[in-house]
Amino acid sequence: MRRAAAAGAVALSLALSGCGGDSEPAVAANVEGTEITSAQVNELYDVFARTGAGAESLEGVGGVKVDPAQIRATALSYRIKVAFIEYLAQREGVKVSDDATKDDVYDELAQIGSLKVSGYQGQDLKVAARVEAISKAIAAKLLPEVSVTKEELQKAYDERKDIVGKSFRATTGIAFLDSEQSALALKKELDKGTDFTKASDAAGDVVLAAQTVDINPITPIQADIIEAVRKLDPGKTSDPIRYDIGDVPVYAVLHQITRKDLPALTLEAATPELKKIVVDHKRFLVFDDWLKKQYLTARIEVDKYYGKWNPTYQAVV
Repeated sequence: MRRAAAAGAVALSLALSGCGGDSEPAVAANVEGTEITSAQVNELYDVFARTGAGAESLEGVGGVKVDPAQIRATALSYRIKVAFIEYLAQREGVKVSDDATKDDVYDELAQIGSLKVSGYQGQDLKVAARVEAISKAIAAKLLPEVSVTKEELQKAYDERKDIVGKSFRATTGIAFLDSEQSALALKKELDKGTDFTKASDAAGDVVLAAQTVDINPITPIQADIIEAVRKLDPGKTSDPIRYDIGDVPVYAVLHQITRKDLPALTLEAATPELKKIVVDHKRFLVFDDWLKKQYLTARIEVDKYYGKWNPTYQAVV
């Protein structure tokens, strides 16, 4: 489902056409009865324009000038996709609590190193997490029973030989924070021996996401996170790890609760994680095909000021 979550990010590199109307409307689009306002579109545009990359693109630094209409069309495309996923969740009877998505940080970890899209902010992690959770829930409903063959497990194992050679199993608290100062404050509290969940909850809104997770070399998260966990002794807390999401920094703090070093993972030992990887991939393929069909029949209307909605491209063009 990673692609479904990534589809929620503001992919500002899309080449979109200009807008058609003369004056900005109050309502930019309607998605199955849900209105998206121009104010919501302008909010994303302003975020992009404030970034260094955004300002340079709009000013034509380097000889390439981006049309503001393209940025607004892309921002509207993003809003439409999020609204449509929410509509599908309601239609399919899928419920995802905000608390659950706040704690579901696996996919944020898996993507954070590549989410270098200008204008992407810390709170977008929460949006991506919710889209991801909804997508997974719908996919599980579409394909509740998934068979996995020995050959598929072996293939998944062989593709990961570089990370199953040195094994460990750890229980690690991982928190994303909005600033280095906040991250250092959390580390200081954890260094005192405060429980990870208690400390991260007490930190409040500066914590963008936090969870205690079980990690081993084939856990689907960033490789540098796995390496940091591998080297972190039980009871110790890492220094803040900075990730730049566009021009917006996010800081990760890792707290090692337990870690057991193990010999190289055998296929049998790695099977639970490998099976999950294979199942998720199969479900994604089914969901991706299903989602494309839903877009083709969706009631999505876009004001001509922004352009036209193209259900095949899933974008305003």
